[in-house]
Amino acid sequence: MAAYEKKYRSRPSVPSVYQRDVLVEAQNITQNKDWNYSLCGCCSPGTLCLLTCCLPCLTFGKTQARSQDPTLQNYSSINSECLIFSFLSLGYFQWIIQTIRRGEMREKHGIKGSCCGDCCTTFWCGCCALVQEEKEMELRTRPEWTGYKSTPQMAYP
Repeated sequence: MAAYEKKYRSRPSVPSVYQRDVLVEAQNITQNKDWNYSLCGCCSPGTLCLLTCCLPCLTFGKTQARSQDPTLQNYSSINSECLIFSFLSLGYFQWIIQTIRRGEMREKHGIKGSCCGDCCTTFWCGCCALVQEEKEMELRTRPEWTGYKSTPQMAYP
């Protein structure tokens, strides 16, 4: 991926070839109908893989927090989604909430798939699915890719 460059310009300028390439790349990433990361790429990065294998509730909670606030300004490691996931894990029912949230993520970002596929993925490959979802959400919600989004306080009634 091309590096995104933050640079102040006192006057608007015509996008350079480099800037147009970044915009095209951003569009390819945010409007991609397929997952940008493979389900089998769950071992990279190693820290995320290890965290997800040992404490999957933390990765799940972080992904859900990122979907609400991509900047993670008010993020807490132990949040309500993490606690729900942990509680459901006691009876190996965490795949149910994970299937629901994975489906919501696919719908929000226009990723191809089905509920049946989500169910099978989260039931049989739960940790790999958590890593894939976290990496995908981080990539698709980067401010440089998504651009400015108005806050609810700025919206007209």
